[in-house]
Amino acid sequence: MRILISILFFYKKLVIPVLAMSVMMAVPACLMSNTFSFKWFGISFLIATPMFHYYIYEARNPNEYYFYYNMGISKLALWVSTLILSSLISLILIHL
Repeated sequence: MRILISILFFYKKLVIPVLAMSVMMAVPACLMSNTFSFKWFGISFLIATPMFHYYIYEARNPNEYYFYYNMGISKLALWVSTLILSSLISLILIHL
């Protein structure tokens, strides 16, 4: 349970910037089709999440991985959890 809460804490730092970028990426597609579609929002969410994960945790704050490593979560587990969570959220958004 502690590991799941730690992963959600890790993912919480990604959610706000990813949502903002996903909206900015989905707006041109929505303007071209004249309707809002969660499909484009879900696709852009799936694309933006790994980009922000790399930027926030690899380029800007690489030492933050030590915090999660001391909690028993490896860097690979954090990347896999990011990909799984973003895939699940984007699949939900695409099928709305």
